[in-house]
Amino acid sequence: MPEKFSIEQKEQIVIESFTATNIAELCRRHSVSVAQFHRWKERFLEGARKGLE
Repeated sequence: MPEKFSIEQKEQIVIESFTATNIAELCRRHSVSVAQFHRWKERFLEGARKGLE
């Protein structure tokens, strides 16, 4: 099954979340589940942590 979101789209959604006041609304706007969003965010932050080592 092909990915619905590109890496760039996932990255943009996660970055947008840093200033969002309502994650559920952010997820609705982008048609992504809250659970999926949190998986993306965790992977994004893990990559950032590795970059700081």
